[in-house]
Amino acid sequence: MTDGEDDILARVIDIAMELRPDSSGRIKLPTERELADQLGIQRPTLRDRLTVLETLGLLQRVQGSGTYLALPNSRFLQFYFGVALKLGFISIDQIQNAMEMIGREMAGAAAIQASTADLEALDDLIDQIAASDSLEDVVDLQFELHASLARACRNPVIVIVIDGLSSVIRSVIANKVRIISMVRGAFERNVEAYRALVQALRDREPELAREAIQECYWLWRREESKISILNISE
Repeated sequence: MTDGEDDILARVIDIAMELRPDSSGRIKLPTERELADQLGIQRPTLRDRLTVLETLGLLQRVQGSGTYLALPNSRFLQFYFGVALKLGFISIDQIQNAMEMIGREMAGAAAIQASTADLEALDDLIDQIAASDSLEDVVDLQFELHASLARACRNPVIVIVIDGLSSVIRSVIANKVRIISMVRGAFERNVEAYRALVQALRDREPELAREAIQECYWLWRREESKISILNISE
């Protein structure tokens, strides 16, 4: 993107900042004709620039209603990280390291911010994990546990980041669940580690919550090392 194109987008954002959001938090832009006149550019040029915002998830076109700027969804981030993983620009291990760093801070924040409803939802997810006999369902439930923990932080930035990383986080979790399923007792230890995390949240102990979720991650690594040792022995 050229400096001129950046300038057009910046001016569109400046115009939007002068407008009042609607009840859903969206900002309705002027019509393309009005916006092009304000910017002093041709409508096809404006349309190209708005397409950039749409690709980034910042712009929504609603048939019969108009064009809106809104909080971006995570589709662009999901696509970006998914492609980066497939092409080898990032690795599963790097994703897990990032997931652990984010997870520790989520746990600390959730220990302060989580509501009773949040804690009950986490308890329910752990019960479902413990009762499930499907590895695919366990992957989905463990991801939802992380997503619920993000929501319990009451920080929309964290929610967007976790949602944006959802496809690659699922890849990490799927890999770890597969490993845990191969080690006797590992699944039960994983469930107990999650229960310890929720107890730390319930006790409003941020540092204990960070330690508890780190124990979940360390457990994954310990069980993985056991599999590696068994493979070497064979």
